[in-house]
Amino acid sequence: MTIREALSWATSKLKESCQRPRFEAELLLGYHLKRDRVYLHTFDDKEVENILDFQKLIERRANHEPYEYIVNRVSFYDIELSIQKGVLIPRPETEILINLVSNIIEKEKITSIAEIGIGSGAISIVLARKFPNLNIIATDIADTPLKVAKDNIKQFKLQDRIKVIKSNLLDKVDKDIELVVSNPPYISNSFKLAPNIINYEPKEALFGGERGDELLKEIILETQKRDIQYLACEIGYDQREPLKEFFNQLNIKNFSFYRDLNGLDRGFLIKF
Repeated sequence: MTIREALSWATSKLKESCQRPRFEAELLLGYHLKRDRVYLHTFDDKEVENILDFQKLIERRANHEPYEYIVNRVSFYDIELSIQKGVLIPRPETEILINLVSNIIEKEKITSIAEIGIGSGAISIVLARKFPNLNIIATDIADTPLKVAKDNIKQFKLQDRIKVIKSNLLDKVDKDIELVVSNPPYISNSFKLAPNIINYEPKEALFGGERGDELLKEIILETQKRDIQYLACEIGYDQREPLKEFFNQLNIKNFSFYRDLNGLDRGFLIKF
């Protein structure tokens, strides 16, 4: 089977599982051949070596397995990270959270922060690269994210500034922290997710309880109790009003919500 024929076959196989089947077929064939997409177009009459291995990759994607888990890499912000099953795939929307947190860090000259739920390490790594004087303590309760995050941190030689610990929320954080950032589980348990998410991504990183905002509220209470000045979190698109009510119950006055590029509520910032 030539490159041209392989791409035609793969594109057809991926029509039901991908929004851009041709593009993903090219990405996966490039990954299989260790070549870029330009090569595929320039030499499309060449035979594909180990064609059965390529077909297995396509079958996995046709079954809705995320591309990132197949190639074990994910692009985020201005970096590329290792990823594997058991670790939430970072989304482009989280880049908005990073930019807003960056503004606070820069304006307030913050040097010590904590991230709750490090996942792949995406947020902490990007912030550490942006701010050379920033020290971060990052927590997670699951072993796979802790391992993957440590590997990614090591890849960027940031071990001296990002400390990763196994902890529920901030339970084992004993240092003074100026800001907390988190993209926690915030989906309600009954919400129906797409097959590529619910069948592959870790449920403990997706679902936040019966309403979805239970863990968010725990983070708010924990941050307030510890007299940490700033908190920045992602939220679900329908959680603005219940969280606003919760802020009022706690007498939190200085807060704001932000939206994503689709105009949906995506997160909040609090100054305690």
